[in-house]
Amino acid sequence: MRDKPALDDLGQGYARLAFGIERHIPGFIDAYLGPEDARAALNGAPPLTPAELLAMGRKLLARIPALDAPATRKGYLTKQVEAMLANVRRVAGEEIPYREEVRLLFDIEPRATPEAIYDAAIADLDHLLPGDGPVAERMVQWRNGFTIAPETAHRVVDVILPALRERTLDIVDLPDGEEIEIRMVSDQPWGGYNWYLGAGRSRVDLNTDLPIYAYRLTDLLAHEGYPGHHTEHALKERLYTEEGLGEHALQIINTPECLISEGIATVAEKMLFSPEELVRFRRDLVYPAAGISGDPERELAIGAAQRVLRSVPGNAALLLHEERRDPEEVVTYLQRYALSSEAEARQRLRFIADPLWRAYIFTYHVGYELVSRWLDDAPPAERRRRFRTLLTEQISPSQIAEWGTRDAGPLPA
Repeated sequence: MRDKPALDDLGQGYARLAFGIERHIPGFIDAYLGPEDARAALNGAPPLTPAELLAMGRKLLARIPALDAPATRKGYLTKQVEAMLANVRRVAGEEIPYREEVRLLFDIEPRATPEAIYDAAIADLDHLLPGDGPVAERMVQWRNGFTIAPETAHRVVDVILPALRERTLDIVDLPDGEEIEIRMVSDQPWGGYNWYLGAGRSRVDLNTDLPIYAYRLTDLLAHEGYPGHHTEHALKERLYTEEGLGEHALQIINTPECLISEGIATVAEKMLFSPEELVRFRRDLVYPAAGISGDPERELAIGAAQRVLRSVPGNAALLLHEERRDPEEVVTYLQRYALSSEAEARQRLRFIADPLWRAYIFTYHVGYELVSRWLDDAPPAERRRRFRTLLTEQISPSQIAEWGTRDAGPLPA
């Protein structure tokens, strides 16, 4: 393995700010890929107060316009550092209104979805789901039919993951030696998580506190692995190792890059499979390995109706943090509109109540909508090229929004 390049001057400032924030917000740095001596020095530096971090971040932000770099890098860094400063402002005790917090962290305008839209989707599900009775109860019962044990999930993963990797190679080349390790874990606020370890290696944790559904495993592994988080991280590591962009020696939470990353991950499955291909894949490979029988055509129709409900947790977060609703009321809201069991609703509440993740919930559905709109606006060859751009280049959410409204043609040069 070749030596990791030293961080450039701006990358050093970016890393100092990130490591300073990590002292106040544990978990803020999701991955560090740079030289170990630099990590040791950063960890060994005296802790900085929020006021000192604010001053450091503002100086770093002021340097960006004069940077000898393409406009794309300047724009990307500006959005990232602005979000880092917003994180510090919260640490300093500033009361930032919740919507403003989401906007500053992720470069989006958070909006509530009218419940009438959910009601229409739930009415569709009422016709699609088998049985009689309340839709939420029938949804839980229907999903439970796909529940598999963790040891069975390992076997199914071994079937799905190589197939996803092979299909991903039709879109983009992967680094030599890249690999994914799958682990089953518990007592976490999320359902699945990719820990990028560097040099093309990831560990993907699946949370067994939540049911593991066979029909969702393809999407989950595409999201966390191929061509989702693992693929993006392995490719964007090259921006640091080959192009010398020191900011990509770190992956940090609660910044605009996270919304791009979740947008990539939430469209990952549909980049690999048409609806018809997904039906065949589940029927012929996934379900036999899981030891269950399914109805993939019905599942796709149910999935299309459920897609409208992706934004329900965002509404729930607005209820909790903006309207200050009682947590029990939020649990009831999630059960009603997300069609969750009580246990699933409480697990979701745990995520949106967590100080580290409370704003992050918007990255999933807004990331999906933003990226999907831009990709689906293009013919197949251009769609794949745009997806490769997302996987390999520095992009901010507002940049994609601008591209999506400016034209429907090829990617701007």
